[in-house]
Amino acid sequence: MGNLGRFLTAMVTPYTNDGEVDYTGARALARTLIAAGNDGVVVTGTTGEAPLLSTDEKYRLWEEIKDELGENATVIAGAGTNNTKQSVELAKQAETAGVDAILAVTPYYLRPSQDGIIVHFEQIAQASALPIIVYNVPSRTGTNLTVETLVRLAKTANIIGNKEANGDLNSTAKLIELVPSFKIWSGNDNDNFHLWCMGAWGAISVTGHLVAKQQKEMLNKVLSGDIEGAAAIHRRLVPLTDTCFKYGNPSTIRGIMRHLGKPIGKPRLPILEPTEGDIEGLIAEIKKYELDDGYNN
Repeated sequence: MGNLGRFLTAMVTPYTNDGEVDYTGARALARTLIAAGNDGVVVTGTTGEAPLLSTDEKYRLWEEIKDELGENATVIAGAGTNNTKQSVELAKQAETAGVDAILAVTPYYLRPSQDGIIVHFEQIAQASALPIIVYNVPSRTGTNLTVETLVRLAKTANIIGNKEANGDLNSTAKLIELVPSFKIWSGNDNDNFHLWCMGAWGAISVTGHLVAKQQKEMLNKVLSGDIEGAAAIHRRLVPLTDTCFKYGNPSTIRGIMRHLGKPIGKPRLPILEPTEGDIEGLIAEIKKYELDDGYNN
């Protein structure tokens, strides 16, 4: 299945002034993220406002960004919905677009049973030869994937891992112990350090838009056994991470990036950026940090 990379950023979707997807801008942003140290990007995930994009827009984003990055970086398609049939079709299209893997979120809103969730993911996996990463984010979906469910999903050959954002470190510890080959990407930036110290594979990040180099340095220190050095980076970045999520995601990170000079346009409704007054406070906090190249700090 190949190495999909340890540190990935779930990139925002750039828009033009009239609200259309800015494909040229998306290419440029993807290049910038890789230059900053990301091993790859997740395209059309939650941070990329997947529910607000058409199927055609998703496909073109996957295709263009993979064409832009080529074999130099991983491109993972956010191709999961709460509709199994639609998710299967998106998985097929993602493979046609040439991406490296699929991120499929737990079916949301309907709150299906664990057995229903397993069948949902199995059908996505059967529809494509690509590696599948499931995405457990109960704060958004209303349903938590149990350890037992993830152990069962790990038995499907091309379901290779889990983006874990349930905030339950104990459940992840149990899963790693039971299925050490099943890769865990942290889905909450403030959990990165803790999960990496327990043996998680990597992270799919939001703050990687701003501080990928420092996050990657933290990960490398954990891997080399320098836990004290990694902990120091984690402690330093906690306030920045809190700031990036203060008014929700993706609204906060988009507002920060745009006001730091990134031409990503305003989000689509119903997402709104923080108010001008709120943005001033966010930027004042963010400017306390060393940011990746390309930001005026």
